Amino acid sequence: MSMHHLRGARVLLAGAATAALLLGGALGASADPIDPNTGLVDLARPVDGVGSDTTQDLNNGLAAVVVDGSGQSVLGSWDATGSSMIQTRTGGANFARPNGSGSGVNALKAAKTGGVWQGVTLSPEDIIFARSSSAPSSPVANGAYSYIPLAVDAVTYASATAGVPDGLTRADLTAIYRASNDQDVTLSDGQTYTIGTESNADADIVPFLPQTGSGTRSFFVGALGLSESTIGSAVAWNYSGGSVQEHDGAALAAVDGSIAPFSIAQHIAQGNAGTLSGLYGVDVQDRRHGAVLHTVTANGSAVSPTNPNGSLNTAFPIARPVFTVVQHAEIATNANLESAFVGAAGDVYTATSDAGTFTIEDFGFGSIINRDTEVNGVTINGTTYRAGDAESLRSN
Repeated sequence: MSMHHLRGARVLLAGAATAALLLGGALGASADPIDPNTGLVDLARPVDGVGSDTTQDLNNGLAAVVVDGSGQSVLGSWDATGSSMIQTRTGGANFARPNGSGSGVNALKAAKTGGVWQGVTLSPEDIIFARSSSAPSSPVANGAYSYIPLAVDAVTYASATAGVPDGLTRADLTAIYRASNDQDVTLSDGQTYTIGTESNADADIVPFLPQTGSGTRSFFVGALGLSESTIGSAVAWNYSGGSVQEHDGAALAAVDGSIAPFSIAQHIAQGNAGTLSGLYGVDVQDRRHGAVLHTVTANGSAVSPTNPNGSLNTAFPIARPVFTVVQHAEIATNANLESAFVGAAGDVYTATSDAGTFTIEDFGFGSIINRDTEVNGVTINGTTYRAGDAESLRSN
């Protein structure tokens, strides 16, 4: 495959909306694959993926620049939210849109086994990869599915209303997220805060988590040393306005004192939506709703989530790799998949815009491959992850 920028890849032609919806795709704010020549949802891309909200915009950007030798788009990235049903290929199944890493991986597995996803039988060609912002919970040597490291992200807590303390430690966040409703907790700033739900008028801090199935949810809970069974009763993933969608500040803006985990890369990309539209023709929705990222204190110092130039601080204490999940056996039979994702020379790791900027960094993430030395590998919490490595992290 080769790469170049498909300028205007998301431009819609007059009258195309109705036709595209008949094909099962979403338009408008969505960034599902669009054929730039027709403005219709593109069902001809050979490598379709679903899943994580965290990496959907990055994958949409990659889909705009990773093309085959004839200049045709190879990747089709289907957003985590949008129309309730999607169809990824002509003659393929119409199935419920997977929302989140867990849902994406489960849908991928259903497709590869000819199984049922949300009441619909899928075929192997319906989904080729899943986007995941978390590693498998139970890695298995020689497992059937490869979690291939794509980029580096980090997660911090965000808020959109006054009164939330900055510079909390990881231990502070653990205490907050395991608190019972109406529990008083003394944090490292020496102040005592009442932790509670939205309906608790006495609550100083209202902790939210994203929806079940979110990779960011599972990563953040694990990073705090908690599990689903040890999350406190003060924590909710629904609010008066609906469910708490990951990397969306609507709940934070609606509820005084509320906090939630937020991908730093997503926050950066949403803030650069205009630039990304110009570089890639990708519609990144700014869903921050005034949410700001907080510093986290580690080893006695407050660590900023971003560098002075606005890029991701890869030294942030709550860092993580994000992944592309594929059926391992398909690597040997699907040249498009292998060329895009496997090995350090995979197209997605070296993809650039027409301006010569790297796509991974443009969308707020950090590269696993050092751009100066070309050394492939980033160590996070004692584990080294390498871009394009389809062997080291596998699962059934």
